[in-house]
Amino acid sequence: MALLNIDFTLKGIDMVEKWVLPLTIQEGPGYNAHPRKHYKKALLRINPFNDFSGTYSGTALKIAMDGYENQTPIVKSEIRSYVVDENTIFFYAGNIDEERKDRGLYKIYANFTPTGSITFYSDNPNINFKVNRDASYTITEQMDAVRPYLLHRYITINNIDYEFVDYTMVPNVNLLYKVSGSLILERKLNTQIPDEDQAIEW
Repeated sequence: MALLNIDFTLKGIDMVEKWVLPLTIQEGPGYNAHPRKHYKKALLRINPFNDFSGTYSGTALKIAMDGYENQTPIVKSEIRSYVVDENTIFFYAGNIDEERKDRGLYKIYANFTPTGSITFYSDNPNINFKVNRDASYTITEQMDAVRPYLLHRYITINNIDYEFVDYTMVPNVNLLYKVSGSLILERKLNTQIPDEDQAIEW
């Protein structure tokens, strides 16, 4: 058994796609690969994260098509977010999900500032992304009542209010959606483990 330091960069990686790091340990002095147990190969799932990325609860986020705001809104139970840099994540607009092959066109970026505000933006002008209200976030922490070493950290995004156009679902038709509400992320941290990536209970 051994601990190996693996150095590689995630600069420029697009988390719209699913990434795997393939590793092969070659035979050399002091190591001979087992002829039947293929211990020399590994496929590692790359899952970079920051303080704000993860799976948010979307039950308090309402998605409505323009003109149908008074009808039952679309609600997604979970909204997955992905890391961009230390203080920025992205998620997919409205009801766009992982199954859409064109999901990369509908990325909404959220930049978290130290003052508690959030800047939402898009890099695709075709979705006509518009923010109607300034969003903010709060962080609260609470120790677990049963497991005293477990820290619950809650990140709440408030005052979400934006519009976007889905221009690829129906050919030659722009569907305007309005999204409003809040998101909350719970992260469980084992305070007995010093390594941050190992301390998180995913």
